[in-house]
Amino acid sequence: MKSALAGTMERARSTFDTISLGQKVVIGLLLVGLTLGGFFFFRWITAPTQAPLFSNLASTDASAIVDELNAAGVAYELTDGGQTIMVAKDQVYDLRLTMSGQGLPAGQDTGYALLDEQGITTSEFQQQVTYQRALEGELSKTLEALEGVNSAVVHVALPEDEVFVTEESEPTASVLLDLAPGTALSGEQIQAVTNLVSSSVQDMEPDQVTVTDAAGQVLSAPGTGITAAAGDARSQVEQEYEARLKNNAQAILDRVVGPNRAVVSVRADVDLSQSDTTSETYTYDADTPPVSESTTTENYTGTGTPVGGVLGPENMPDAAANAGGGNSTYEKESTTSNNAVGKTTTVTEGAPGGLNRLTVSVVMDDAVAGNLNQQQIRDLVGNAVGLDAARGDDITVASMPFDTTAADEAAAEMEAAREAEASAQMWSMIRTGGIAAGIALVVLLVWLRSRRRGEVEEDYEPLELSDDMLAELDRLRIQSTREAVEVDARALELEAAERQKVRGEISAMVSERPDEVAAMLRGWLTENKS
Repeated sequence: MKSALAGTMERARSTFDTISLGQKVVIGLLLVGLTLGGFFFFRWITAPTQAPLFSNLASTDASAIVDELNAAGVAYELTDGGQTIMVAKDQVYDLRLTMSGQGLPAGQDTGYALLDEQGITTSEFQQQVTYQRALEGELSKTLEALEGVNSAVVHVALPEDEVFVTEESEPTASVLLDLAPGTALSGEQIQAVTNLVSSSVQDMEPDQVTVTDAAGQVLSAPGTGITAAAGDARSQVEQEYEARLKNNAQAILDRVVGPNRAVVSVRADVDLSQSDTTSETYTYDADTPPVSESTTTENYTGTGTPVGGVLGPENMPDAAANAGGGNSTYEKESTTSNNAVGKTTTVTEGAPGGLNRLTVSVVMDDAVAGNLNQQQIRDLVGNAVGLDAARGDDITVASMPFDTTAADEAAAEMEAAREAEASAQMWSMIRTGGIAAGIALVVLLVWLRSRRRGEVEEDYEPLELSDDMLAELDRLRIQSTREAVEVDARALELEAAERQKVRGEISAMVSERPDEVAAMLRGWLTENKS
């Protein structure tokens, strides 16, 4: 067995010695590639696939589950800031059943599930508190469903129902949001939070909701009606209005002085307040008959002094005896008419978005603005943006030299980047061509060497060897392909001198005609393989 293995190794070594250097390099690269590929494939096959055991865990639950996994000797990995536990995929369901049997994760009953725990002896106060806790839990779950919100805490203040109260208190709410790192809520998202909370509580207005983040920043102030959403809406309206006016003015200036030769800046003070006005007007038509009419008449006839006169000495009690007597009459008539009056009520609702003031600044490059009439530019830009002097609008036009250093540097950098990209592409093509040429050269050399070797073998002529040399070579060939046979030491000594002579002749022949000897040995090796 050992001699057979030694013969196999000797044949492999002889075969490896006969191939060219290029073939040896190719075989070496192939072996290295196969070894690396097998190594990485083995790593990929043997690596365990992990899956989440539990996600969004509280710190107490995560700690308890980790302790159980460590006690059981199960490999795990914590991700998502310790809120998710990853284990081997084939162990997920078994571990979940095991942890569930131990009451993990414990969690907390929140939301409307709290109402299921009420009994017959629950007092009205306990019912109210439990309902408030359930409402807060449901709101927290709803807000945590928003993208970018890790956790949410909601507190609701519900006023007590009282009978003998004219003005009832309004419910309020506060929201604390723990946002994911790098997350910032926009104005619309903050408005969505306030609307979600206020719509879930009876008689609550959106401006009664306080929203803050974990950093203590107030996102929505209570009672003021001023939120980040309102600020964003105002800024968006102003920016859109300013951009539209700026584009109108910039289009005219680009045609007059050329592109990048003038800059326009527009500042608009937009009034987003909303107002309602109610007016009532009464009208009377003389041709319209009255709705109702009444007439009162008084008549008096009799003797004696009529009642009346001027207060004075003549009206003293003793003056009646001195006064003359006679008959007197009295008549009075009054008419009351209720006429129909027309009433007109007008309610005017002012739409937000009014413009309080508009200011425009125009700067032109001194190199092209020297021959231009600034008053004409002022009139053109003012008409383009709708300038109103009565409203207090103002426009400023100036010409000064522009700094083109940044533009020149940007152009130079762009040109350098294009040249670098072209150079990189050229060198990439050169490297690719060099690699392709090298591979082609190696293939050509291998092909030429194999062709030349074939031609040498085809031109091979048998050597003229003596009988003793052929016998010695045949003995050596047979001895290399079979196991060593134990021989007598004396026979070896007798043959030593004769073999020494033959070996000397073989060495001389190898020195004089190496190619023929190598071709003959390759033929013998081929016969042995077959």
